[in-house]
Amino acid sequence: MEKYLKRLCKAILENRFNDENYRRRDLWYGREIETQPLFCSYGLIGFTVSVYDLNGSHFCDVEWDGDLGKLTIDEEPWKDYINILFLEDFDIYKRNHEPVWSYAPRSVEFECYTDGGEDMFIGLEEPTKEKLQEYIDNFDINENVSMWWQDGRPGKGVPFDSMKEHYEDYEAYLKWLQKICNKMPF
Repeated sequence: MEKYLKRLCKAILENRFNDENYRRRDLWYGREIETQPLFCSYGLIGFTVSVYDLNGSHFCDVEWDGDLGKLTIDEEPWKDYINILFLEDFDIYKRNHEPVWSYAPRSVEFECYTDGGEDMFIGLEEPTKEKLQEYIDNFDINENVSMWWQDGRPGKGVPFDSMKEHYEDYEAYLKWLQKICNKMPF
């Protein structure tokens, strides 16, 4: 869906999308969409595109406000929303740990697990490729391993038999994150 939404948003931004052709539910590049005009007190200012998944269920709304030159998906900046779709393996929280279900607010935490089962929280100011790459580049494996091991012995709750296994688990975690980061468009 992320590639489809990216294509739709670029078509809207490049003025290659004619919303009037889709006032009734119809196919656009293999997915059903339906548009509605967006009005304000002085007239037509844009449109909303309702996007449906392959099962015909409503997936999201893409809104173009031509007056403000603003494109959003479910009321969030379109690039942030698309990036979040690439992070679907994570649980996403606002900074106060309230769950976030379908959008990407600024200043979020992503929760995931390493292969060894360690619960990881990634705090990002913005859900962007640049910020995730910054996290990956600044992740110090040695520092994180040393927090769990004192004098070569595991601390309470360490699920590894050796520091080497723990180190390798973090290496695999960073490789996995890098793959996700590389796929993110923005």
